[in-house]
Amino acid sequence: MNFIDVKYVNMLSNRLERFTVKSTHPYRVNCRCPICGDSQKSKSKARGWILEKDNSALYYCHNCGASMGLRKFLNQVDPVLYNDYIVDTKLANIKDTPLDNIKIRSGTVLPLDTLTSKVPEFRKSSSPLSQIRKISQLKVTHGARKYVENRLIPAPQHYKLYYAPKFNAWVNTIIPDKLPLEYDAPRLVLPFISNGKMFGFQGRSFDNDSLRYITIMLDESSPKIFGLEDVDFNKKYYVVEGPIDSLFVPNSIAMAGADGNSSGLRSEENGVFVFDNEPRNVDIVNRMDKLLSEGKKVCIWPSWVVSKDINDLVLSGITPSQVQGMIDSNTYEGLEGRLALAIWRRCK
Repeated sequence: MNFIDVKYVNMLSNRLERFTVKSTHPYRVNCRCPICGDSQKSKSKARGWILEKDNSALYYCHNCGASMGLRKFLNQVDPVLYNDYIVDTKLANIKDTPLDNIKIRSGTVLPLDTLTSKVPEFRKSSSPLSQIRKISQLKVTHGARKYVENRLIPAPQHYKLYYAPKFNAWVNTIIPDKLPLEYDAPRLVLPFISNGKMFGFQGRSFDNDSLRYITIMLDESSPKIFGLEDVDFNKKYYVVEGPIDSLFVPNSIAMAGADGNSSGLRSEENGVFVFDNEPRNVDIVNRMDKLLSEGKKVCIWPSWVVSKDINDLVLSGITPSQVQGMIDSNTYEGLEGRLALAIWRRCK
């Protein structure tokens, strides 16, 4: 295995429970899976493996089936190490590039200091997420983890969720004096990430007595969309309302408080908009009507559905795959969609 991958796998040793190097040729590491949390019945079981393949590291879990290269694994387990890994691999590529492969336009004269300059120094970035813990890293008895599990959020999705014991204080380490500290409380954190960089996040309260969602944008020019780091716009993708709902439907993103338009999306012909099941909500109805008039595809829930959203459907006993099937069989566009919308808005 290449030196850089071995280096960063070893740097993960204090992050991964029951980390054990089983062999060095080929390189094999065993650990408890940080993505699904591994066995809840036996703490001695370790079903995550980092294996050598084509001189690179590959992660696989025999419990949840997670499979990915080291780059994506680092991004999920330790964003700070991920950033350092990207820098190291880029520097290695520069160092290993033969001079014959560096093309210089004919007639160009390079100053001497260009050829003898030092390799540029990259400042290591510290992600705010490194200050808090992933839900998958919490003990199985932890209240936040139980909250996530009680909502039946699939275990392979837990790595996307974080726990901030004092949400306001944590926010103020990122944006000084952003939130008051006198009413601080723990929150579930859902980061907005694109190209490996967090551009915003949403904090969800664990009760309904306080403000349910607090959305913080680090880049105001970016759309409030959750799930951009994993979505494939070249395939059918789903645009739902809430980040938690998006965790149940493959290849989906959430508008997370955005106005429901298609700005910031690519390959709009592949998108299906899925709103909450609230036919008496005038704002939702108007947004659905606007999208249909623009030629977009919209899911219009059948009249027998009483659940408010996707998570409620799953909690009622419908499996995520069945929910996806319901969405696909109730997707409309054009005139047919506007007629279906007119019927749906009279429900309840």
